[in-house]
Amino acid sequence: MFNKYTIGNFEVQNRCVRSATATGTCDIVTGILEQKFYDIYESLARGNVGLIIQEHAFVSLKGHADHKQLGIHQDSMIQYHQLANSKMRAANNNIKICSQLAHAGPNCSNENKIEINNASVSDFQIVVQEFKDAAIRAKIANYDCVQIHAGHTYLLSQSISTYYNNRTDEYKASEFKLLKDVLEAIRTVGIPVGVKLQCDDFIEGYSMNAKSACKIIESLQFDFVEVSGGGYTGGAKFGTIRQGKDKYYYQHVIQELKQLNLLNKQPVIVTGGFQNIEDANLAFQDGVPLVGFARKFLRNDQFLIDGDTKKCAKCNQCINGLLKNSEAVCIVSAKQSKLI
Repeated sequence: MFNKYTIGNFEVQNRCVRSATATGTCDIVTGILEQKFYDIYESLARGNVGLIIQEHAFVSLKGHADHKQLGIHQDSMIQYHQLANSKMRAANNNIKICSQLAHAGPNCSNENKIEINNASVSDFQIVVQEFKDAAIRAKIANYDCVQIHAGHTYLLSQSISTYYNNRTDEYKASEFKLLKDVLEAIRTVGIPVGVKLQCDDFIEGYSMNAKSACKIIESLQFDFVEVSGGGYTGGAKFGTIRQGKDKYYYQHVIQELKQLNLLNKQPVIVTGGFQNIEDANLAFQDGVPLVGFARKFLRNDQFLIDGDTKKCAKCNQCINGLLKNSEAVCIVSAKQSKLI
């Protein structure tokens, strides 16, 4: 866990990743960062995590996820991202910071939202440009890298799924053209680019699944790949919290990558169900170079320092708060802190 590791053109101080987790601390209309956002990320930086992937930032108003989501959709946002990053680096000069670029697609209330099966080629070309423009802003704002959000039934996630994508043209799911075009556009910006990849929709009889994820990882060269999955639409068996499995949600994907000798093709982050360093060691033993934690950092953002082994209760109240347009807070830890 605490060995250094190289991603793209930079080195992280350890192999722990704070996976992107929405905090609900931005203006619901503009996406401008509130003071609480700065406070949260300064504290995260002090927790000595190797790489912090900031919460998903919408690249377009048509891709806004309809909660208090971070924005990176216009140039006026650069100043706020710069300030957040400078505060984080002042708290920990060794920290590496990633901007997660997202387009919610159909998971947006905008009346002109992008639907994967109804979108035109021109619509997709605009989306690609929006991702590229957002990556340029991220580079100016001094992020170390960006991550394309292609998970959790957002637009790019649906574009690679045969359950959601019924197109028969060049944008059909098996061609993953939209994801490829976004990657290639961001490559021209000159900033390391990773992906949060939907590796299992948990919908029987359809891709996205471990095998189709491996095909994408074999075909496209990212600077890192974060293995993820689940969702809350369609016929998904699991959401992003995988009930019925205590830890290491995506071990089956890692095993598939190992079998095809793809685990070392590009740095892999596996996220999902890890509660402490002991849990993470299960993935390290499988040869995974980096392990991501999400809700654990909501519960205690200093757990790497203080050795906290308390586990998430999976009550999902943190997300319920987010959906009510308030801050995502671990209710259990908040109650405990009031008792001290």
